[in-house]
Amino acid sequence: MKLNRKKIGRFIAATLWVAAGICLVVFLIAAMRKRDDKTCAGINIDTGDVKNNLFADKNDITGMLTHMSPVIKGKAIKDFDLQQMEKTLEHNMWIKDAELFFDNNEILQVKIKEREPMARIFTAAGKSFYIDKDWMRLPLSTRFSARVPVFTNCPLDKTKWNAADSTVLSQIQSISEFLEKNSFWTAQVEQVNYSDKKQFELYPKIGEHKIVLGNGADLDVKFRKLYIFYKEVLAKTGWNTYASIDVQYKGQVVAIRRDAKKSAITLNDINNTNNPTQQINDHE
Repeated sequence: MKLNRKKIGRFIAATLWVAAGICLVVFLIAAMRKRDDKTCAGINIDTGDVKNNLFADKNDITGMLTHMSPVIKGKAIKDFDLQQMEKTLEHNMWIKDAELFFDNNEILQVKIKEREPMARIFTAAGKSFYIDKDWMRLPLSTRFSARVPVFTNCPLDKTKWNAADSTVLSQIQSISEFLEKNSFWTAQVEQVNYSDKKQFELYPKIGEHKIVLGNGADLDVKFRKLYIFYKEVLAKTGWNTYASIDVQYKGQVVAIRRDAKKSAITLNDINNTNNPTQQINDHE
C-alpha cells in the first residue's frame, strides 16, 4: 500500500510538472502572438562611446534602416526581419556588429558597434586608408578625418596581407597603441615612417630631427630613453642641434649632430646632470 502511494505521489507530481510546462509554453506563445500584433512605436540608435565614431553616425544608420524598410514607426513588429536587418547593417565597412531588438515599449533598439581606426596608413605606392585593431582595411571619409597616428611608406599595398605584412601590422599596432596612451608623445609625434632598412622612424612636431625607433618592441624602454634625452640634452643644447636620435640600442642613445659628429651616450651619462652630454664614442 505504501509503495502504491509513493508511485501515485510521483505520478501526480510528474503530471503537475508537465501541466505547468505546457501552461508556460502556451503562455509564451500567446505573449509572442500578442507582441507580434503590436506595431513599432519608434526607434532608438546607440552607437556607443567610440572616439572616432563619426564615420557611420546616427543619420547614416537611420538612412540604411529606412532603405531596408521605408516605414518603421507604425509597422507591425511581426513584419520586421531583425536578423536580416543586422546582416545588412554589418555589410557596411564601418560597422563591426549590429544588434536589433524590440524593448517592452515596442521601441526598436539598434545597438551598433563601429570599427574604430587605429592608424592611418600611407603605402609605398601612395595608397591611403585606415586600419583598426583587427587589421581591417578601412576607407577614408570625405567628411571626417580620424585623429590617429600616421604611418608612411608602409609595404602594405597587397590586396591580401601575408606573414611579412602581419609582422609590420603588429608593430604598427604596438606603436599606435603606445602613442595613443601617452598624451605627451601623441602631441609630439607628427609622423611614423617605415624606412628602407625596415625600421620605424619618428618625425616630431617640435624639432628638426629624426628619431630611429627600430622595431615595435620594448617601446616603454625606448621612449623612456628618448624622454630623458629630450630633458637632459635637447633642453640644454637646443631642439635642432641633432639631426638623428637613435634609441634602438640597449642602454644608450646614439645621436648624430648636424655637424656630422656622432655621439653614443649611455643612460648614466644622460643622468649625469654635471655633464649630461659626455660622449662614450665620438667621431667625425
